[in-house]
Amino acid sequence: MDDERKRLQTEWGNLEGWLIKKRRWYRLSGDERAAIPEGARLAEIDARLDVLEEENQTLLKAMRPAPAKSVEAVVANLSVAGGLIFEEDHPEAHGLIVRAVRDLAVLSGRL
Repeated sequence: MDDERKRLQTEWGNLEGWLIKKRRWYRLSGDERAAIPEGARLAEIDARLDVLEEENQTLLKAMRPAPAKSVEAVVANLSVAGGLIFEEDHPEAHGLIVRAVRDLAVLSGRL
């Protein structure tokens, strides 16, 4: 899911840049935007990104709340959580998780 999300975000950014330069995107009405095929693709990408976000949230909720039995298990849980939280949507939370994984690895002598 993470790879798909990154690919879609890159496509969205490239397409939006093209629309701004070539179609004066932000000066168009909603109906005019919808009539442009590239505008329809942006809407498709947005819809898919919303689905991926919902799936990520479902997976996060499904992670077992049982206590970890080792530092490695904590690192594994945090690694999964870091992969499920979109950095672009939640940069502070994602950064905190990435740092916690790194810090735990260093503290446990893994790095």
